[in-house]
Amino acid sequence: MKAWVLYTVVRLGIFAAALAVLIVVGTGWILGTVFASLIALSLSLLFLGGLRQNAAESLRSRVEKPQRDLDSDIEDGQLNRSAT
Repeated sequence: MKAWVLYTVVRLGIFAAALAVLIVVGTGWILGTVFASLIALSLSLLFLGGLRQNAAESLRSRVEKPQRDLDSDIEDGQLNRSAT
């Protein structure tokens, strides 16, 4: 599973669990959602640092290494010939 997908699923799970507990306690939907968001944010900052780092590295590697294809090589060649 990709790192960013795992991180997102875990964060959504924390949010859903916190929201369920808050709804059962009786905070209501609106306050429950606000507090569940804050709880999920806090817990993810405290305990999911490793997953967050892996997700960031995974996304950074995708951005830094663009895929080369035949079209790109042809376009680069045309640009190089027109520049000279």
